Order: sequence, then C-alpha cells, then structure tokens
Amino acid sequence: MADSILEVRNLTKRFGDFTAVEDLTFEVEPEEVFGFLGPNGAGKSTTIRMLCGVLTPTSGKARALGFDLFTQADSVRQQIGYMSQKFSLLDDLTVFENLAYFGQLYGLQGAALNDAIHQRVMELQLKSMVDLRVAGLSTGEKQRVALASSTLHRPRMLFLDEPTSGVDPLMRRLFWEAMDDLVKDGMTILVTTHNLGEADQCDRLAFIMAGRLMAYGKPRRLKEQMGRQVLELRTEQFREMQRATKGQPHIISSELMGRGVRLSLAKNSNPGPVLGTLRQQGFAFEATAPELPSLEDLFIDLVQQSRREN
Repeated sequence: MADSILEVRNLTKRFGDFTAVEDLTFEVEPEEVFGFLGPNGAGKSTTIRMLCGVLTPTSGKARALGFDLFTQADSVRQQIGYMSQKFSLLDDLTVFENLAYFGQLYGLQGAALNDAIHQRVMELQLKSMVDLRVAGLSTGEKQRVALASSTLHRPRMLFLDEPTSGVDPLMRRLFWEAMDDLVKDGMTILVTTHNLGEADQCDRLAFIMAGRLMAYGKPRRLKEQMGRQVLELRTEQFREMQRATKGQPHIISSELMGRGVRLSLAKNSNPGPVLGTLRQQGFAFEATAPELPSLEDLFIDLVQQSRREN
C-alpha cells in the first residue's frame, strides 16, 4: 500500500526452540487506530517490542515513516512514542517530574518542554495531580500520565501495549476519547488489546493467535467475511432450547448467552423454519432480528481454528 505509514513483512521472533511471533505481515495507514487483538500470550507485546526497538527480531523487515525500523532506528526514534503495559513511570517522582524527565529523553528542553507539558496536562485532565507522587495515583490516573509522557514530543506514530488493562469502564472510555483526539491531531496509533469492545472501535484489526496472523481488516468487513447471521432467543427454557438446537440442520452454532440462546445461521438463510420448528416443539421465546456476528464470534472461531491447527 503506497500510503502506509508502517509496513511489516514476515516478522519472526524465536526464543530458543519457542516461536513467539511467526511470519507476520501487515500494514498500518496514516491517522488510523490499528488494533492488534489476541489472547494473552499470543505474541502481541513481543511484536510491539520489536517494532519499538526493545527486542531484536529473528527475521523479517519493517519500515515506518520511510525508514527501516531495524537498521535506521535513530532516524525514526524521535517520531514514535511507546507506552508499555507497566507504564514505565518513576513512582518516587511527581507527575510533573515524570513528564519533565520523559520529555527530556525525547529531546525537549526549556520553553518547548514546558509548553508540551502544559498542553498534555490540560488535554488529559492532569492539572490537579501535577505535584502528586506517581506512587499514590490510581491505575487510571497513572494511565493518563503514561499517555501524556509518551506523546509529549508529538510523535507521528504511537504504540500502546494493553494500555487499558486493569482500569474501570469509565477510565477506559476517557482514555479512548483521548486517543481519538490524538488521531485528529494527525497521530497514527497501533494498540494491542484483548478487549473486544475496544477492538470494535479500531479502524482496522489484526488478529494474532499463537504468534500467527489469523485475520486482518476492518471490523465490519471481518464480520461479513464469516458468512453468518446471528440472533438471540430469549426464553426461560434456555438450557433446554440450547440442547434442542445443537446439531440441527442450518444451525452453525448454538450457545448460551445469559438467559437466552444465541444461534448462528448461514448469512442468507431464512431463520423462519428454525424458529417455527422450535415453537412446534413447545418452546416460548422472543427472537431478536438477525444481525452480523460480533467480534466475539469471530474471536472464538479463530481460537478454535488455531487449536485445530496446533
């Protein structure tokens, strides 16, 4: 893709006999939020660390902003930001001292450093805590400080490794709103997550399982490619109904969903006969309108596929 800001080709990382990442190939476009999705241990963080220069790949290539990430790292380092899972903040320093320290690491000095700190403090609502020690902050507060510290130098590309792990839904929403503002300012963000709600907000996704790329594209397109429709049947007889629908013709899967049954059918099939058969069997239920499968449906399919292949 001619306008890609990041191009990864056949990226592989081995630790002895263990292959953590195998032959990954994908591209990220400018000013998009690109989600890297997979279960814990899938290889997401290893990939991010290679792209940020923390780990050396076993093989493969990667170009970002027109530079080779592995042979021209110095030329691109000042144009990227990285926020790790553990935030990398210095607990004994105040919020302001942390921002000043990381800003200097990125080459900011004097008035430029103070202006950058002031801007991020205001944007991320940190004003009330600038003089507080980081050790006393909540996880959500540390998260915002870490985001501020990794974007002080206004990088063109930002790598976020599981940035919302361990925070409550409100803090997660505020964090994603802050990310949207960064993208509007021209930043490109690659974020790793195993949160499916977050993944659905990304412009494009790459699913990684056991170190291999299993699916890649826009969330809606990935759902459409499954070739299915799903509907939920709400009933007090959910356990009995789930047993009755297991293995029936035209039903791809039947799963319990709270106090209901979630049916997956072929995309263009008519659910009427299936529902009619259930009513003839004495089941009383309310059915939702058929809709596209969710990312959770896709995720489960890919996990099962990965297990079969391994």
